Amino acid sequence: MQVDNQADKQVETSTEIGNISGDTPSTAARSKTSTMKNALEPKSSNKFVIPAIALALAALGVSIWFVIGRFSSNPSASTPATNTSAKDQQKAISALGRLEPQGEVIKVASPSALGTSRIVKLMVKEGDTVKQGQVIAILDSYDRSVAALLQAQSQAQESDRNLARVRAGAKSGDIVAQEGNVMSAAANIKSVEANATRIKSELEIAVRDYNRFLEVFKEGAISQTILDTYRLKVETLQGQFMQSQQQIQQAQFQLRQSQGLLSSVREVRPTDIQFAEAQLQTAIVNVKKAEVDLDLAQVRAPIDGQVLKINSKTGEVVSQTNGVMDLGNTSQMYVVAEIYETDIGKIKVGQTATIESEAFEGLITGKVDRIGLRIAKNDVLGTDPAAKTDVRIIEVKIKLDDSTKVSGLTNLQVRVKIDN
Repeated sequence: MQVDNQADKQVETSTEIGNISGDTPSTAARSKTSTMKNALEPKSSNKFVIPAIALALAALGVSIWFVIGRFSSNPSASTPATNTSAKDQQKAISALGRLEPQGEVIKVASPSALGTSRIVKLMVKEGDTVKQGQVIAILDSYDRSVAALLQAQSQAQESDRNLARVRAGAKSGDIVAQEGNVMSAAANIKSVEANATRIKSELEIAVRDYNRFLEVFKEGAISQTILDTYRLKVETLQGQFMQSQQQIQQAQFQLRQSQGLLSSVREVRPTDIQFAEAQLQTAIVNVKKAEVDLDLAQVRAPIDGQVLKINSKTGEVVSQTNGVMDLGNTSQMYVVAEIYETDIGKIKVGQTATIESEAFEGLITGKVDRIGLRIAKNDVLGTDPAAKTDVRIIEVKIKLDDSTKVSGLTNLQVRVKIDN
């Protein structure tokens, strides 16, 4: 009786479940229920039904837990493939940069010892390749320095011969020879004095012309260029006049020296030899000084490189700001990339970089060669109007693997990507 009641309850439960799911119990279901009822009638099998149901529910729970745990432990299965490419793109650091030669662009100036100088001849033109020490320009003091060197060399030779005569002792013809030296020195004085007088007259005329044109300039009748021409002529003649005065003093000194030697030529003393040796040393020093002055009258290339721009042309005074010309070693070009201060920690020496621009075809590769030591404001500005124009950057220098394409594109703006 108890078994029948349990079977009836299971039938009612199955019927309610079918009603909830919306299904009407079919004949097969009823047959199955009757079979289950008959199966439950033996009391010996009733005790195995509940454990079987519990085992089935446990197996279902384990399966659900396994599936959920598998998906939760493998989040990449639900991650789109585009995330991988996005991570790869984040590895490259992009920046703007500019091209410059190795050692940067050098502005070659005239020798500072000469003050303002005028160029009389340019030995190179834009685009020429020069070697270190090569003469690239000649200044207006060149001819004067050549004359001074020749004079110093002549004096050195004379002093050397004089020392030899003193050491050998006086000879019968020495007095006559020394008298000739005295006469030559006296004639030299007259020559340099005549030259000084001529220069002085030209200077006075030049000063009058300059003053006259200065008044005309104040009235606005002539340009500043014409006035500067007359002023330059005055300054040139003033320098020549000062030089002529020095030549007079030097000629007078030579005359006194020749007269002294004439009076003592017959007597050879140790002091005479010492004096002649001192004269020779002084003449040698004057030669070296004249050689230095001649070298200063020429502008030489400080490095091996290429002439990028001529800043002062023939006949112009050398610019104190821009110098004679710009030189750069374009055989090896660098890119100066401006890296944001927030990204500088990702940059290391030796990293590979790619450079591109509309000015040349394809890509150029290079490696990070040097990382700057100070933070500055960005210097290379892009074309994006929404980009920040006041950011803090650090300059990173990238050595190009091949500079052939860009050797003539100094200061070109480029785009840089550095592999992180």
